[in-house]
Amino acid sequence: MGSLTRKLDAHLDAVHKDEIGKLTTRLLKLSGARDPPITATYWMKEVGELSYDMDNCVDAEADWIQKLPAFMARVREANRRYDRYMLESVPGRKDISAAVDHRLPAADVGRKPDPAVGLHAKGGAVDRLRQLLTDDGKKELKVVSIVGVGGIGKTTLAKQLWREGKLQGFDCRAFVRTAKKPDMRRTLRSILAQVRPHQPPVANEVHDLIHDISEHLKNRRYFLIVDDLSDTSVWDVASRAFPEANHGSRIITTTEIEDVALACCGYQSRYIFKMEPLCVSYSKELFSSAVFCSGEKYCSQLDEVSDEIIRRCAGLPHSIISIASALASQLKADAVENREQTGDRWKYIQTSVLDNLPANTTSNEILKQVLNFCCNSLPICLQTCLLYLSLYPENYIIFKEDIMKQWAAEDFIRAPTQKDILEVAGSYFDKLVNMGLIQHIDVDYSDKVFYYAVHPIVHGLITSKCTEANFITLIDYSQRKMQFSDKVRRLSLQFGSATYATIPASTSTRLSQVRSLAFIGLMSCLPSLLEFKLLRVLILHVWGDPPRSSFQLEGVSEVPLLRYLQVTCNLTVQLPYQMQGLQHLETLEINARVAAVPFDIVHLGSLLHLRLGGGTELPDMTACIPQKNVTLDPPSASAGMAILLDNSCSPPDSVKTIELLQPIQKLPKWIGQLTKLCILKIVVRELLRDDISTLQGLPALTILSLHVRRRPTEIILFQRGSVAALKYFEFRCGVLHLAFEEGAMRNLQRLTLGFNAHRGEEYGHFIHGIEHLSNVQEIKGIIGAATGAEDNDWRAAESAFKDAIRKHPSYPSNVSVKASGMVDEEYGPPEKQ
Repeated sequence: MGSLTRKLDAHLDAVHKDEIGKLTTRLLKLSGARDPPITATYWMKEVGELSYDMDNCVDAEADWIQKLPAFMARVREANRRYDRYMLESVPGRKDISAAVDHRLPAADVGRKPDPAVGLHAKGGAVDRLRQLLTDDGKKELKVVSIVGVGGIGKTTLAKQLWREGKLQGFDCRAFVRTAKKPDMRRTLRSILAQVRPHQPPVANEVHDLIHDISEHLKNRRYFLIVDDLSDTSVWDVASRAFPEANHGSRIITTTEIEDVALACCGYQSRYIFKMEPLCVSYSKELFSSAVFCSGEKYCSQLDEVSDEIIRRCAGLPHSIISIASALASQLKADAVENREQTGDRWKYIQTSVLDNLPANTTSNEILKQVLNFCCNSLPICLQTCLLYLSLYPENYIIFKEDIMKQWAAEDFIRAPTQKDILEVAGSYFDKLVNMGLIQHIDVDYSDKVFYYAVHPIVHGLITSKCTEANFITLIDYSQRKMQFSDKVRRLSLQFGSATYATIPASTSTRLSQVRSLAFIGLMSCLPSLLEFKLLRVLILHVWGDPPRSSFQLEGVSEVPLLRYLQVTCNLTVQLPYQMQGLQHLETLEINARVAAVPFDIVHLGSLLHLRLGGGTELPDMTACIPQKNVTLDPPSASAGMAILLDNSCSPPDSVKTIELLQPIQKLPKWIGQLTKLCILKIVVRELLRDDISTLQGLPALTILSLHVRRRPTEIILFQRGSVAALKYFEFRCGVLHLAFEEGAMRNLQRLTLGFNAHRGEEYGHFIHGIEHLSNVQEIKGIIGAATGAEDNDWRAAESAFKDAIRKHPSYPSNVSVKASGMVDEEYGPPEKQ
């Protein structure tokens, strides 16, 4: 109710403020109760409904002040019922999981090594799996299946093979997760989009997608991971897309079911890799690394409790990491003198969470109990954010930046200032990742993008909680019977590939109060947006079949409270002719080609984030962003939009972020005028001497990602005192020719260099002055393979890179090298300087 209180503050007298404040405090207290009585549950649900009704009235109705007395009567009645039901006696709880540290850099989570990987490596699991994939040297397609109980680390192990540099020479890769309710179109589209990234999928029928994948892969060496298979039927369909040509292709599947693993491997049991639980010593090592700082030991008061918690986790890495992360949060919150109290809390976890499990409890039941405890132990703000993720189907790939903006649009985030909201949202997201409730997925093995998914068990838990609290209403195409509250607040239509899925007729009258709508399915099943007048968040993942060529986004301009609009579509999107009525819109993201951008988009006063697909022509955006940060960020599979942003279109100098992720000819001159620019991510076809001077003169630049398509004709030199504020520098070019003078980039902390191995190339001294970057804490090399390059060429490039980096003071502890797909490289005549 926090946002509602702020809206009403200027219109309430002291008595009314006290009543609403009392109600808010009581609601927060009961929200933290473990196993509250049924009266408390109903009271909380009714107060939640009251809060939604008041918020909608204030936002949408011009005469809301006249209706305020009636609402205040409901507030007073709610407080009286709280007293009458004696709900003050319901015990609250002290959060086991401490408050989130908002100072945590959002990017740190994705880069942290998974401690379970090291333990699997020590136990030989990584080597044995790699040997299964490579030992016989055969050229025919090989499928290896990892089988084991949930939470044992199957996906973690598969991802380790995915990332490491010892599996080289693949032309394309794909990582796809399946679900218990499979959507084969979505699965196949995901594979096709990854193996053929520069040509987005157009086909929508399963047989057409299979044909397109097979045709693309038939003369290529590919590496695929199909994660979390739960039924042989999914593999029977998907495997038809994987040609068995003799190019040395490899596939890893993961599953909990041995019969599924056998089917994937063609019933050759020697290609099944069975994962076993961690031994006691490795379990203790994993627990200690998750709870304490490196090298720290737990004190004697916690020793006995820790051993018992570890024993009951049954060697499951996910259970150990999740429960240890919750314990670590509490440990940081307690002062040293309160360690005895910490021991009491740990003992409480042992007795209430683990000791109540029956002796014959399965591994999946242990993991479910642990994850349920972690969900319930979160602070209320984090619980709300986690519940929101059930808007998406099980194992659906999500993007951190998208979720952060959606949370902000829902008013879930509390921050001192508006500009801090996304930073706080990022810290919330990172906390959920650290606790194992959200899983980090390395779909993009080149480290360009981080992808995530909610753990399947967590997804089931939060879906159930959302239904119980009327937080989100889910309509699944496979459901036969559905029960709805009188007022649906958030609606998730997960229709998948269903051709004739619709909203039940009995539900349509309950949709007028929907605040968030997520639709995933075919265009023909999308309900009219005119039914949803109070939407704040609209997420449309829509696919259309030929002969349709466009998707008309009708009715969206009639949703005046809309703050977040995201559309992903395989057809051209037609936006309304006018959108000026959407004055609350903060994010407009169209992951598709847009037929035409409305002329009045420049007058959307709240617009902060804009993403439009390739081929979209933009109006002059300078009027749109006089005091704001608008990210012009076309999706990676698009092309064309960035071409329009040349020297004739310069944004105002207050812009802080620019992302031009599709190649333009050269660096725009106006970038040198952006004195407040903090983040620049740009792809250019060529880099000229004057361009380097332009970049070196940017005083506020802290993050620079620079990709150059053509090899430079001379050394790229960063001079003394240049880009002094820079903390992260990523440079990718087919051929490296870099130099750093002493005193250049003096605050740089992270350096990523990407280049290609070329056949027969002698690298010589292609990086000069690395020792001058004395404050760099992490150096990463990403080496692709140019056409014709072989394994020995890649190893030569790796050796040359390590030789060049050897002069840096941090070598070799903070230096890593990994394989990548080919770094984009063009050949053509350079422009005269």
